[in-house]
Amino acid sequence: MTLARDLVRPYATVRVDDDARAAARLLVRERLPALLVLDQVGFPYAIVPATQMLTAMMQESGEPELFPAVKTAYRFEDARGALSGLSVGDWLPRYRATPGLVGPESSPLEVAALMTRKDCPVVAVIEREGAAVSLLGAITADVLLEHFIGGP
Repeated sequence: MTLARDLVRPYATVRVDDDARAAARLLVRERLPALLVLDQVGFPYAIVPATQMLTAMMQESGEPELFPAVKTAYRFEDARGALSGLSVGDWLPRYRATPGLVGPESSPLEVAALMTRKDCPVVAVIEREGAAVSLLGAITADVLLEHFIGGP
């Protein structure tokens, strides 16, 4: 029987005090579907899908509407500067989305249910040993789909 421990993969993370622009670059460089943000002790704190990052950049750049059919006032340079000087924690939305968390013994169906309920393509896999919690990695939607359909 396949469990979350069999599907988990290493997943790049950032911490709340990391530079927001560097975090965005990590998301792009690694082609991540979402940014997994850890708190100061390494516990999963927030999940930011790439689309949410785009939304925040557009809003912070002063553009009142997202992706209108015709844009005349919007300047690309404004979006580039939207993350400058901010930490990931500064940039996170006030009502941040908490990451979906599963243990290594969770079934693929449990992971899929959590992923769809949270509407996020990444679920963190954690292991608890007493009071200590360690991040084993994450399961992404593409890995889960590959499991269900039996390969690429």
